[in-house]
Amino acid sequence: MKTPFTFNELKDMIRWTKDIGMFSFDRPIYDTENHQGSCNDWKTSYCSTTCYNNKLYKMYPNMAKRDDRIESLWQRINVHTITSLVGYFSKKRNQTKRKRLMTRGEAFKTATDVYRVRTLLLSDPDSVWWIPTRAWRNARMKALIEKEIMTLSNHAVNASLDPSNSKEEWQMLDRDGWNTMFYGDDTIADDNPNLPKNKRMFKCPKTHKGLKGHCASCKAGCFSFTAMPDKRQVHTHLSQH
Repeated sequence: MKTPFTFNELKDMIRWTKDIGMFSFDRPIYDTENHQGSCNDWKTSYCSTTCYNNKLYKMYPNMAKRDDRIESLWQRINVHTITSLVGYFSKKRNQTKRKRLMTRGEAFKTATDVYRVRTLLLSDPDSVWWIPTRAWRNARMKALIEKEIMTLSNHAVNASLDPSNSKEEWQMLDRDGWNTMFYGDDTIADDNPNLPKNKRMFKCPKTHKGLKGHCASCKAGCFSFTAMPDKRQVHTHLSQH
């Protein structure tokens, strides 16, 4: 579809997330009336049972209805509609230098999503896009993300991890240069047995110190590839909250 997004469509699809201090997108976690859940293929058992959104879906039934709408909008992002999307941020008062995919759901459900995100990043080169993902669990998707997204200068891709992930998975991501975000076990914040002895985890200031909105200006952790001069690999620990 080549029809540009309307203002109301963009307002529905994109929201200001005060907790992290940036604009963000969502996708359905679970199946909706017209779409499959974006997390279906890559989520772990731990993620499925502990996701904070489980409670929100019960508290706010209309979340699922919005999920259905915004997934239809997400799938319309392409080279023809991207200008209207990126232009939406030009008159915003809140900061737009960092944005997030996704605060709910998975950015990379399919290979098509990888190219959709690539179009987005190329069309908005002055913004850093923070993208936690579990799609790395599929070898083909991992390789495609590395080739099409992680070669761009404005990505902040982070492999999402939890206690159900194996040491072998940790070692693979560390070896292949991925930044990671881990939550679910505060006891390994200072000594992670899954990492080489010379590598320590970075404690997320937002979750460990309660600095709401800090993600928008953090100079390390999830944003190390774009915020740190040496673009070092960082394994970030999120305190349970």
